Amino acid sequence: MAGWSAGDKGVLSHAGHRLSQELKGKLSSRCTHIKNHGGVKKSLRLLTRDLSHFRFAARFDVAQYYESIDHAVLLGQLSAMQVSKQSQDIVRQYLSLPDNAHTGKGMIAGGSLSPLLGAVMLTSLDKTMEKEMRSGRIWYIRYMDDFVVLAKTRHQFRRTIKKIHSVMRHLKLTLHKQQKCFIGKAEAGFDFLGYQVFPNQQLRPSAESMRRLATRYRRLYEQGVSVNRLRQYVDRWCCWLWGGLGGRVTHQGGVEKYWLWLQIQTTLNSKKNQALSLTG
Repeated sequence: MAGWSAGDKGVLSHAGHRLSQELKGKLSSRCTHIKNHGGVKKSLRLLTRDLSHFRFAARFDVAQYYESIDHAVLLGQLSAMQVSKQSQDIVRQYLSLPDNAHTGKGMIAGGSLSPLLGAVMLTSLDKTMEKEMRSGRIWYIRYMDDFVVLAKTRHQFRRTIKKIHSVMRHLKLTLHKQQKCFIGKAEAGFDFLGYQVFPNQQLRPSAESMRRLATRYRRLYEQGVSVNRLRQYVDRWCCWLWGGLGGRVTHQGGVEKYWLWLQIQTTLNSKKNQALSLTG
């Protein structure tokens, strides 16, 4: 993270707009976190629409993505995409800010250019997967460094995964091998962008989404906020959960289901803390 002065923010905002214009039409539509590419909900709509047509699924996430970005590789990609020298110079300075150890790696997580540069970094993966998709036996979507690949046959699945690893080696990036990783039959289901995904089933929140919901709720509760504010938080969370997905996500139990679950979790946590304080 970094704190920006008003002048810095102005320069970066202008640079980001210019860079977006220079990259217009050069970034894959399969990369959805970029403005006007659909975001989380479009990724999930497309995935749930097509998942039942494929037998195998792999969900990957790049380990320490921002920290691992190689400056030379990223700048080389910008050059290959015919980005102006002026924009490349600003990006070079932007990348150097967190690189106090002069490793040539890493990018600030909170900077305005980071999402756009994060899209550029994996453009070669997008292009490789788009070529594979032409056969109709492979499917692919990416949100930042979190992506899903589907395949109809085991042979095509293994072949595509090998290509993914080859691209990652070329980009000097590493995929999570256990955490945030799933490789297997699509019918087993997997987590993606905060949801549990199964063929021919409605989406439901992932265990990680539920954990984050409970953690935030507990913090608010411990701060002594009113019941009305706690309820408003749960209402807003449910709006996020259901928004933009129509009938693709389960509404079973409504808001009340999550409200009661959180109250039970909070009570259990309080009792646990009391027991620990007594034994201590």
